[in-house]
Amino acid sequence: MNKIISILKNECQIESKATLILSVSGGVDSMVLLSMLTKSPYQIAVVHFNHQKRYQSLIEKDLVKAYCEKNEIPFHYYTISVKTGNFHHQAHQMRNFYLNEVAKMYQTPYILTAHHLDDLFENILIKLTRGSNLLGYAGMQMIHHDHEFTYIKPLLTMSKEEIIAYAAEHHIEYLQDESNNEDYYLRNRYRHAVVPIMKQENEKLLDQVMQYNKQVTHAFEFIRKTTQSIMKKDHVIHIPHFVTYDEAIQDDIIAYLIENEHLTLSFEIIQKIKKILLSKKPNQMFKLSKDHVFIKAYDQAYIKVLSVVKAIRIKVAEGENNLLNMAIFTFLPKTETNTEEFTKLCYNKLAFPLWLRHREDGDLLAFDYGHKKLKKLLIDAKVPNEERKKLWVLTDNDDRILWVENYYLNQTLGDAKTLYFQFKGETKHAK
Repeated sequence: MNKIISILKNECQIESKATLILSVSGGVDSMVLLSMLTKSPYQIAVVHFNHQKRYQSLIEKDLVKAYCEKNEIPFHYYTISVKTGNFHHQAHQMRNFYLNEVAKMYQTPYILTAHHLDDLFENILIKLTRGSNLLGYAGMQMIHHDHEFTYIKPLLTMSKEEIIAYAAEHHIEYLQDESNNEDYYLRNRYRHAVVPIMKQENEKLLDQVMQYNKQVTHAFEFIRKTTQSIMKKDHVIHIPHFVTYDEAIQDDIIAYLIENEHLTLSFEIIQKIKKILLSKKPNQMFKLSKDHVFIKAYDQAYIKVLSVVKAIRIKVAEGENNLLNMAIFTFLPKTETNTEEFTKLCYNKLAFPLWLRHREDGDLLAFDYGHKKLKKLLIDAKVPNEERKKLWVLTDNDDRILWVENYYLNQTLGDAKTLYFQFKGETKHAK
């Protein structure tokens, strides 16, 4: 117990009498941690979850609740219901939500779970199987900051064997989770088939696992400091600089952006994005989720929330025309007012009314020397794909292009008549 209290005081820098929120399942790990903290100088509140998957869930609830009542510890109980999708992921999200809510209730940032050294080893094996970034390969971290909350695993240096021995020595009551004996889950298959063999080969295996965790974590922290100094606050990759960095920094920059959006991260995804960044193609996209896309636009790259640009066709009226992106298009067919801030369009004949729309495939621009595709003009101007989609195009009723926001004015229409227009809006070049 002294070792755990020392970790909380010295490594976690938690003052005595601070309130700790403890997730307790009723298994040996969490009941041992609960017992240790009951005898500590800290204030604790217990949170117990019923995942409604096993008949013994109510027995576990009764065990934890009875312990809390006996020791005058606040007890909070929540049921977790996951009907579809990835059960473990959704259950994890829901547990964190409730733990955060309880922490807010007690006005404390500290949330404790009972993960131990064997859990760390199994987690490393899973990450090696599925792929991850450097921090992922390190397994779990004893201290993890998530916004205003600090998640702590004080048992991470203790093996399962040590925890069971502690429970026996101190007569701590607990229940065995029967699902731990099933091989349906990957973690259990490692636990039953792989880990025992590796422990037979090296009786100090878990000590080396902890050393591995520390070494990889330290390497990651050094690399991440470099990444943060490069990325600063704009979360945009500047590709001319990116290509000069060491490969470890390149990988972590990509991971950093993905982590910032709380999206799924794997070594495979990092390598696919890096290939895009190092390629000579100026405009590319990689879908990260149904709502997020990684965009390479010439010398910049960033993650953007997907937005659908709908086919829009707005009839231009005299005076101000409010566009959907808060822009204003002012059209003056005749004016005696000051037009210095207006664009002047000369023509002999136009098919009225005029229309505003977004760019379309096949759009042609007229020049004195002939025609040029709008797409080619925007490529030559190195306009990112995302900006191209949002540009406003002014046409007459015959769909002849008169003007393209920021990039084109038709000067092949003659000079017998004039009209004036003004566009007020902003096209964003990046995130």
